[in-house]
Amino acid sequence: MTYARVENGSVVRYPYDFLLLRKDNPSTSFPADALERADVRSTFNVVEVSEVSKPSEDVNHVNEANPVLVNGTWTQVWEETPRSAEEMAAKVAGARLAEYGRPEEQIEFITENGLEAWQAKVDEIKARHPK
Repeated sequence: MTYARVENGSVVRYPYDFLLLRKDNPSTSFPADALERADVRSTFNVVEVSEVSKPSEDVNHVNEANPVLVNGTWTQVWEETPRSAEEMAAKVAGARLAEYGRPEEQIEFITENGLEAWQAKVDEIKARHPK
C-alpha cells in the first residue's frame, strides 16, 4: 500500500512512509503498523493511495504525479508525455539491435542456419519493432 500526507485537501508529500511519519513527528512514539491503522492515519493527515497500473512506455514517457481525490478515494496518477520522433526512432533501433545480437552471433546464426533463415529472423524482428 502507498500513502500520501494531505493538508487542506492537497497532497504535501508523496509517497509517504513510516520513516517520514516518524521524522515529521519526532516526539511521538508509533507502533510498527502505524500506517496500517486508520486512526493513526487520520490523526496525522495520512491517506491511503489506491494504486493504478503503470501505462506502457512504448510510445510515451510515463512519470508518476501526485495522487488526486477521485470519488472519495485518493488515486495514483500517471502523466504521459509523447516521445519525440527522434526518441521513437532510437528506441526502435535499440530494440532491433538488441534482438539481432552481436555481429559474431549474427554470423554464427547465418553459418548454422543459412542466409534465408537469417532474413526470415530479421523480418520477424522488424515486424515486432516497426519504424
